[in-house]
Amino acid sequence: MSLLVKNGCFFVDQKRLDLTLSLAPGETKGIYGASGTGKSTLFHLLAGLNEKGFEEGTYTIDDRTLNQLSIRERSTSISLLFQNPDMQFCMATPREELLFCLENQCTPQADMPIKVAEALTFCEISHLADQPFTTLSGGEKQLVALACCLILKSRYLLLDEPFANLDADTSQKVIRKLRQLQKQHAIGILLIDHQIKETADWVAEWLLIEEGFRSVDQEKMRTLDQELRRSLPPVENKKLSAKERLSFQDFRLPIRNQAIVFPNLTFDSGAMIGLTGRSGSGKSSFLKAILQQQAYSGTIRLCGDPIKKHPSPFRSISWIMQNPQDQFLAATVAQELSQGRAATESDKLLEKLRLQNKSTQSPFLLSQGQQRRLAVAALLQRPVKLLLVDEPTYGQDVKQAWQVMQLLAEKSASGTLVLIVSHDVLLLEAFCSQIIDFNHYEKEDIDAHPQPDSQVIRHFRTRLTGFFSK
Repeated sequence: MSLLVKNGCFFVDQKRLDLTLSLAPGETKGIYGASGTGKSTLFHLLAGLNEKGFEEGTYTIDDRTLNQLSIRERSTSISLLFQNPDMQFCMATPREELLFCLENQCTPQADMPIKVAEALTFCEISHLADQPFTTLSGGEKQLVALACCLILKSRYLLLDEPFANLDADTSQKVIRKLRQLQKQHAIGILLIDHQIKETADWVAEWLLIEEGFRSVDQEKMRTLDQELRRSLPPVENKKLSAKERLSFQDFRLPIRNQAIVFPNLTFDSGAMIGLTGRSGSGKSSFLKAILQQQAYSGTIRLCGDPIKKHPSPFRSISWIMQNPQDQFLAATVAQELSQGRAATESDKLLEKLRLQNKSTQSPFLLSQGQQRRLAVAALLQRPVKLLLVDEPTYGQDVKQAWQVMQLLAEKSASGTLVLIVSHDVLLLEAFCSQIIDFNHYEKEDIDAHPQPDSQVIRHFRTRLTGFFSK
């Protein structure tokens, strides 16, 4: 009994990849490789999302092919956690999504509430059950997506970057729970991950994608990861004369039934500031408050002026979103990069980001990691005073994560204030002059403080409409 690929073959960018893989019940294996090398493509093949399947070889789950399994049987055999959890949801809230999963398995209606409650409790997200997905953080969505996989009781789990949106403590908590499940139910787990340290004591064997697949043990994988990090170029910190760029006075940020109380904060031009903290602690909401998309109380000043009264805030700020697909406007990668750039400069940037063979491709057909690099590069040319960046290194291998951070450092060296949300504390420590940890700020009940300005969202919509009409 196992998940078995024997002499399998598939293609990524016309490059042939040969694979033989065996995953036994209760076993954990990892997939490691550079962004865009075919890791997620492999998972889609294993989950049966690509109808054509492997070009060659055989693929069986407990001695049966996918074609021999009904859709219902397939769901109890194998589940896939998508790299982008937003692609996984069909309903409006976590509770509705979990019920939908059970409905597709024809679960008796009387059993559904108990199973949903068990999944929510196991993943420690009961408090999110009836929250709209639009209000959840990336990490909270990742936990809901995991609950959806677990409620199906599949014998094999495919986890695509399961910890990328999670802080270190939550990641370790999830690993402990998955190991508990493996011990109780002999679940086989195959995962894609770039953070080798997070899984050091869990994953015994890795499949490393280079020219093909090769198997390495955990100790060898740890050594390769350390050698790669030591080979990274040094960080150059270029300092300009600082001017006050962004400040917060009496600032309170509501997150559901609590408000985060911030001291008076001031950030100077040319600084790189890291924002970190637990999933759902308010990091992305902090960026949205600056953009007037999130209600808050207090005063935010941009270049000395209250941002609500700033003559042209959206001409002074760029925002690299957590989901890069939300910001693409052009039909091809080259067109997305070409705005405000000479052709030679765009070509150099494509090569630096390992996207040179993707120039004529739609941005929406890139891998998640490639999309994130493109999103960062596309907005760097814009001359702004403030750059807000949400999880720029998600889905990146070590080299590309470093490259992305170096591009952001070059932007800050030109005088732009750069605020970066990330769970990768090592990267933030290497590049940022200051790190704001949202876990350390005081929280108070919403009723204990006046409600945030109800005009913020209306004001934002009015200003945004005016901006696009110019």
